[in-house]
Amino acid sequence: MKTVKQSLLSIVIATGLASTGVYAAEQKPQAPTAPAMPEQAAPAINVSDEQVGDFVAAYVAVQTLNQEYATKLQATSDNPEKSQQLQKEAQSDMQAAITETGLSLDEYKKIALAANDNEQLRQRISSAINESTTAPSDS
Repeated sequence: MKTVKQSLLSIVIATGLASTGVYAAEQKPQAPTAPAMPEQAAPAINVSDEQVGDFVAAYVAVQTLNQEYATKLQATSDNPEKSQQLQKEAQSDMQAAITETGLSLDEYKKIALAANDNEQLRQRISSAINESTTAPSDS
């Protein structure tokens, strides 16, 4: 009789936990509505051709730095202190690369977010990236 009570108690507890999980799962779809505000604001930004050019220059520079530092970080994987130092250095260099193009970090992020939601802007940026990476450089 004691084992039956324990089994029933286990079932009741399991059912309670399972229903809590279902309740939590039902609540999750409501959670993504909170960050919808930035997503709605992103397409409203008007990006000039000059800003697209600046964004592309910053993007290409950041990607180049990212590849460079990824190689360096692999070489220091056994030294956490050195890896952390390189990560900070990479972040600083990437931020500098963005601001050197004339964009603020905030503008860069806004354009990137807008490109995620706006197919036309994404195409403009993609075309400009293709042109900048395939065109011979004068430097």
